[in-house]
Amino acid sequence: MKLAPDFGVVGYTGRWQYRPGETVDLHLSADAACSAEIRLHRFRQMTPRGEGLDIDCDPVATPALSCRIEPQRTIIGSWFEAELAGHRAGSGLTLALLAMPTARCASGSGLAAIAARGAVWSLWLDGEGRPVLTAVRDGGFSAEAAAPFALRLGGWVELLFGFDAGRGELFVAVDDAGGRRSFALPVAGYDGLAADRIWLAASGAPEATAQATFDGRLEAPLLWSGRVAADDGFAQLRAHAAGDAVTNENLFAAWDFSRSISSPAVEDVGPRRLDGVLVNLPTRAVKGSRWSGGEQSWRHAPRDYAAVHFHRDDLADARWPVTAKLALPPTLDSGVYLVEIAGEAGRETLPILVRPATPRASLAFLASTFTWLAYANDRCLLHGANPEMFANRLLVLTAGDCHLAAHPEYGLSLYDTHCDGSGVSYASRLRPCITLRHVQRAWQGGLGSGLWNFGADLLVLSWLARSGVDVDIVTDDDLDRDGEQALKPYRCVLTGSHPEYHTARSHDAVAGYLAGGGRLIYLGGNGFYWRVSTHPAYPETIELRRAEDGNRSWASEPGEYYHAFDAAYGGLWRRNGRAPQKLVGVGYCGQGFYRSHAYRLRPDAADPRAAFLFGDAVEAGAAFGDFGLSGGGAAGIEIDRADLSLGTPAHALVLATSDRLDDSYILANEEVLVNRPTVTGDMSPLLRCDLVFYETPAGGAVLSTGSVAWAGALGDTRAARNDVADLTGRALRRFLDPAPFVTPARAR
Repeated sequence: MKLAPDFGVVGYTGRWQYRPGETVDLHLSADAACSAEIRLHRFRQMTPRGEGLDIDCDPVATPALSCRIEPQRTIIGSWFEAELAGHRAGSGLTLALLAMPTARCASGSGLAAIAARGAVWSLWLDGEGRPVLTAVRDGGFSAEAAAPFALRLGGWVELLFGFDAGRGELFVAVDDAGGRRSFALPVAGYDGLAADRIWLAASGAPEATAQATFDGRLEAPLLWSGRVAADDGFAQLRAHAAGDAVTNENLFAAWDFSRSISSPAVEDVGPRRLDGVLVNLPTRAVKGSRWSGGEQSWRHAPRDYAAVHFHRDDLADARWPVTAKLALPPTLDSGVYLVEIAGEAGRETLPILVRPATPRASLAFLASTFTWLAYANDRCLLHGANPEMFANRLLVLTAGDCHLAAHPEYGLSLYDTHCDGSGVSYASRLRPCITLRHVQRAWQGGLGSGLWNFGADLLVLSWLARSGVDVDIVTDDDLDRDGEQALKPYRCVLTGSHPEYHTARSHDAVAGYLAGGGRLIYLGGNGFYWRVSTHPAYPETIELRRAEDGNRSWASEPGEYYHAFDAAYGGLWRRNGRAPQKLVGVGYCGQGFYRSHAYRLRPDAADPRAAFLFGDAVEAGAAFGDFGLSGGGAAGIEIDRADLSLGTPAHALVLATSDRLDDSYILANEEVLVNRPTVTGDMSPLLRCDLVFYETPAGGAVLSTGSVAWAGALGDTRAARNDVADLTGRALRRFLDPAPFVTPARAR
C-alpha cells in the first residue's frame, strides 16, 4: 500500500492518542491551496521486500471527509508580552531590564517593543550587536538609528529604554563592563500617545512578523510612566533584581521572573498587577545575574534564577488552525492508525494511537511516546557533531531530512541546540513532527532498514499481528496521568525498542506494576534512562535537563539541572538513584550505530527456571540472532548489561550475552571515570548486551533483551527460522499464562 507522505501537504494532530468515538483535530498546511480527501487506515504490519519494506493496512470505514487546505505560517521564537492598561497619554515611559545577549542575528535581534495606539517604539540589536532605536506609526516607517556602541555576548548589561514625550525622543542607556553609555533618536508626532502593550525579546508584535528574534536572557523588567533619570533607573533596577521594593512614585509595572517559574504566567508585583505571559516556551529555571553557585535548585533560591532564556527558534505550539475534524468510529479496536490526507498538492500520513474504550486484551504494548517526542524533528544529521563518525559510514539524507532542512520553523528535538548553542529543553507535539512517520529512516538505526523509535516499534507490532496475539495500546502519557492503574488490567506488558525517556510517574507506574505481580518483557535497549517532566500548563510537551552525566549531544549549564516544570533534579535516572538495573535488570552501557551482532547462550540458560524459553536442548556458547533489519543482528545499536552493583537482582539469570562487539561501539560516559583507550566494543568487558530473566516476589517476572536491535531481528521475515521470534513467542506465552512465577529460595 502506498501511504508514503511527499510533504506537499504537511500537518499534525491535536494529540497522538485517542479513544474510540473521539474526534481528531487535523492541523494542515500545503505548498499551494488545494482540496484533499481524508481516509483512515489501521496499521497491520511492515514486511521486508528486497531492500525495502512494504506496509499492510486495513481501510477503516468512516463517513466521507474532504477539506480545503491553505498554506500556513508558523510563529517561531519566544517572547514576553503584557497589556498596559491605564498608561497616561502624553507621559512617555521608561523600561529598565537586565539583558544578556547570547547570539547575534544578521537580520537583527528584538529586545523590547512598546505599542501606543498605532505607534510602536522598539529597541533591537543589529548584526554587530549595536542597539537600534526604531519608531513606526500606523505601519509606516518613521525614524531609526543605531547607537555607536555594541553589547558584548554572554555578559549581563543594565539597560534603560523609553520615550521622552517632553524632548520628543527615543532613548537607550546601558551600563555594563564597558561603562555607562547612552544614545537618543529624535522622533516627531508621537506626543499624546498612551502605551497599551509591551513585548520583550521581540521588536514588535511577533504575530505580525511571524518570528521573535532575540537569543539571550532577560531579567527584572521595570516600567515607569515618564522618563526616569539614569542613576535612579539603574539603582531601582538593581533593587528589583535583588527582590527589594521599588519606591519610585511613577512605577507602572514590575514584572518578577523569579515567581511562578513552572508557569507561563509572569507576575507583576507593581501597583497595577499587570501580569504578563511567556509565549512559545522560553527556558525558565535558568541562572540569573545574581547566581553565585551557592545554590543549585531554583526552588531553594528563586531570586538566583530570576532570568528567562529566550531563543529565536523556540516553539511550543505552531498554532495552525484546525483544518478538519476526523470522528473515530466508536467501535474502533486499539492499535496504530494512519490518517491519510491526499490532495492535489501532495500527500500526508499522520499516525495516531487508539487506546481501547475498556481494556480488552491480556497484553499491553507500552508505546514510548515520550521517547518519540524527545527525538521529534531530530536535526543532528544536518547539524550535529559528526554523526557519520558515530555511524561509521557515509549517511544519506531522506526526504524527511530534506524537508526538515527546508523548514526550520517546525522546531527542534531534545538532541539539538538552539542558535546560540544552548541545549533544547522542551519538545512539543503541537507542530509538524516529521520524524514520526512510518517511512522515516534514521542514521542511528544501523545498516539495513534504518528504522528507529516509532518505525522500529512498528516491527514489534508487526510480529504481534503475524502471531495473532491480541494487544492493547498503552502509552507513556497514560502512565504519567494514571500511574500504575493504566497497567493493572494487563497480565503482561511489552515495551518497544527504545523506552528511553520517562517521567517520575511513568517510572513509578512500571515499578508499581511489577511490585504488584505484573510481568514485563523489555524488548529494547537504553530504556528508562533520562528523566523528563510534564506540566498541565504545557499540554503535549515534555521538559529535559541533561545534567552531569550520560551520553549527551549537549549539556545543561551548571546550576540548571533542576526542571522548571516540577523542580525535580533532571538528568539520568541512574543519577536519581534509580539505575535501570533496579527496574528491569539491565541498564545502558554503550552504543554503536553500524553493525549489530549475535547473542551467545550462557550457562544460566540451562537453569530449569529458564526451561520455558529454551527447553532441554541448551548448548552454552551457541549463537542466535545473527540477522536482522537493524544492523544485521539482534544485539546492538544501544545496549544494556546486567550489573549487581547497580541493582540487578542477585537471583537474575543472565541467559545470553552479545558476541564480541566491534570497535564502533563506545562505552557510555557514566561508565568511565578516567579517559582510556579501552572503551570500545572490542576491548571493554563492560560493553556488552545481556539477555536477563528473573522472577519478582509477587509472582511476576521480567525478561529484558537489552538491545535496540532486537526489534529489527524480531520483525525480520527473511530468515528461514527466526530464533529471536521463537524465543520471544515462548516468553510471551509463559508471561500470559496466569500461573504465578516462583522466586528461588535464595532470593526470598
